[in-house]
Amino acid sequence: MFDPLFARAGVLWSEIIELIQDRGMAASLESYTAQQLTRNPQLDPGQRKLLVHRFAIEGEVDGKTPLELFLASQTNLTLADRQLISSWRRSFVGLLAIVQIFPNGLEVMNWLTAKHYRIQFTDLPSQTAMSRLKVGEVIIAQISPIIDIDWAILAPWVALGRIGRPKLAVAIGAFRQNYPHYLYSDAPQQLAAAWESVAVYHDRFVEFFGTDEIALNGAQLQTRIGEFQTWMVEKQLETAGIDKSKSLTELATDAGVEAEDLAALTADLGLSATDAAKGHKAPAGKMISPKVELPPHLKAASTVTALSHHYWGQMFLADYPRLKTLLAPVDPQYSPSDLKFIHKCLADPQMNAFVWRRLAEQFPQQLQTAIGQSLALPNFNLSSLDSILTKFNKYLEPDLPDLASVPIHLHELFQSAVLEVSKEKARPKSQPKKSGFGAKS
Repeated sequence: MFDPLFARAGVLWSEIIELIQDRGMAASLESYTAQQLTRNPQLDPGQRKLLVHRFAIEGEVDGKTPLELFLASQTNLTLADRQLISSWRRSFVGLLAIVQIFPNGLEVMNWLTAKHYRIQFTDLPSQTAMSRLKVGEVIIAQISPIIDIDWAILAPWVALGRIGRPKLAVAIGAFRQNYPHYLYSDAPQQLAAAWESVAVYHDRFVEFFGTDEIALNGAQLQTRIGEFQTWMVEKQLETAGIDKSKSLTELATDAGVEAEDLAALTADLGLSATDAAKGHKAPAGKMISPKVELPPHLKAASTVTALSHHYWGQMFLADYPRLKTLLAPVDPQYSPSDLKFIHKCLADPQMNAFVWRRLAEQFPQQLQTAIGQSLALPNFNLSSLDSILTKFNKYLEPDLPDLASVPIHLHELFQSAVLEVSKEKARPKSQPKKSGFGAKS
C-alpha cells in the first residue's frame, strides 16, 4: 500500500527519535528545548511536540548532530539507508498550504517561498491523520526529502485550518518569530537576497543620517525615521527607473493593470478606503513607503538610540543612552541602582550581542568592570563576554532582521496572495483590515 522507501523512512525516523530520547542525549535535548521555549514561550502544545524532531535536525551533542550520531551507532544500515538519513539535513519547518490531495499523499506550498512539494505518506496512521485535511488549509510541519521531488512529513504537525488573509498575516508573523532559521531555508537565492537587502538598508541609513547611530527623543526619532523611509523608497524608485511623480493609477494604467486589481492591491497593502482613494491620486513614492511606527513606550521616551548594522539590522533602544553614560567615565563608580540597571540591560532581549560587542569596543575596561560587579564576578574578563551573553539567552549570530522582509521579499508573497483574492467577485464594503506587514521596516 505504501511505497517501501517511504515506509522505511518512517521506521528509520522513529529509531532516530528513540535514540535522541535515550539518556545519552537527554541533557542536550533538555538544553535545546529550554532555549527554544525561553526564546518563544508562546509555542502551542502542538509545536512543542515538534521540538524533539527539530532537535534531530538542528541539535548538537558533543559537536555532532543526532543524525551523525545515529549513523555512527548503527552498523547494520544499508548504503541506501545512510544516503537517505544524510539527505535529512535538508529537512525544514514550513508554513504549508494544501494545494492538492492524492490517494497516497499531498501537494503543498511553502508560503514563505511559494515553492511546491509532493508529500507521500509513510504509514497508515499518517495517512489517517492527514486524510482530514482539505485543499486550502494551512499546516506547520517539518518536511524531509526522500527521493527526487518527493518528501515526507515524519514529525508531528500542527493544523491551522483554512485561514483568510488577516489570519494568514498573523500566522506568517508568528512563524517568523518561532522559526527564524527556516524563513527562506529552501530558497538559497531568496535568502541571499534577503540578507543583501539588510546591507543595502544599512548603507542607505548611513548615507541619509551620516552615521550608524543616532539619538533623539521618541517623537523626533519617529519623524526622522519616517523621512528616511520615504527617501529610501524614492531612491529605490529612481534606481528602478520609475517616475515617482506619477500616481499609482497612472503607473497601473501604463502597466496595463485593471482597476479591480489595483483596488485589491491597495487593500492588501493595508490602506483604508479613504487612504486608498487618496493614494490613487498621490505620487507613488509617497504611497509605497512602509510606515514605521515606534512602540508607544519608545515614542514617549526622552531619548532613544537607533543603531544600524549591515548584518544585525536596525535596533531602537531606550536604555542605551543611559548605559553609555554610565560606562563613559574612565574610573566609574557604580551604585547598587546602577548595577541593577546594568543587569536589566543584560536581560533585555533588545540588547543583542551586537550591542554588547559594540560597547566592549568603545568602553572595554569600563564594561568589564560593570559586568563583573553587576554579576558578582570579580575575575570577569571580556574574553568571556560571549559566554555571559549566551547565559542571558542572546544568540551570538543574528536571525534575518525584520527589515529584510518588507517591502522587498515578503511583498512578493503578498503579490501572489493578491492574485488569489482578486479572483473573488465580491469584496466587503467595510474598511479592509490592515495586514500588519506594511508597518515593518
